[in-house]
Amino acid sequence: MGVSVDLTGRRVLVTGASSGIGAETCRSLVGGGASVAMLARRKDRLDELREELGERAVSVACDVTDTEALETAIGEAARAFEGLDAVVAAAGRAMAGGIVSGSPHAWRELFDLNLVGPLATVRYAVAHFPEKGCRDVVLVGSAAAITPMPGTGIYSASKAGLRAAFESLRLELAPDGIRATHVVPGMFETEGLTIEGIVIDGPVPQNDFPMLAPGAGPGAPETVADTIAFILGLPEGSAINEVVIRPTGQLNP
Repeated sequence: MGVSVDLTGRRVLVTGASSGIGAETCRSLVGGGASVAMLARRKDRLDELREELGERAVSVACDVTDTEALETAIGEAARAFEGLDAVVAAAGRAMAGGIVSGSPHAWRELFDLNLVGPLATVRYAVAHFPEKGCRDVVLVGSAAAITPMPGTGIYSASKAGLRAAFESLRLELAPDGIRATHVVPGMFETEGLTIEGIVIDGPVPQNDFPMLAPGAGPGAPETVADTIAFILGLPEGSAINEVVIRPTGQLNP
């Protein structure tokens, strides 16, 4: 953990916890003293991470696109800690492909994961929040929502939808004193940058826009994770509503 923050007593649900930003967020939160309930599809990876993090981590295997199973899993996680006071919705996936050549079925699946999944996660997690004290909702978006590129239209739309929904969600939560933050990462080392981790939906339109400056590379996911831990550690009554985090050498998006 690269930042010093006291999260002792916080009880945080994290989705997408088996890899990338989600897994690193779990490490940062536990490093700051929080208890973490980790949700993801891959039980073997969750079990390994739980073993690494120790007694303040629990894991529940769940696909966030199965909303009934998601509600059950969040209830199980909340019981383990006698409630929750924060949720980090980090589950998601990238897609590359053209709109005129792509598959509407694949688009719907992506929207279920990148848009419906995070919002359903928040909907079910907030039900386990206390009425007072520090309570946080964090949605992990993408810089592709801000600057769409050729070949990222559907992915960008799914993340732009999340960004729009976030603004409405923030207004819903504010009267109850619940903080809301939209964390917007640029290009970081996650499975979304690998062939195995991205959905290729037909031919990918040519993109002549440079994404990184010469000699630059993707950032470390720990940077995003530590930022999330910092946000949760803010004093009650203060909130960071949106933060965009890019590697220094990232040019687009």
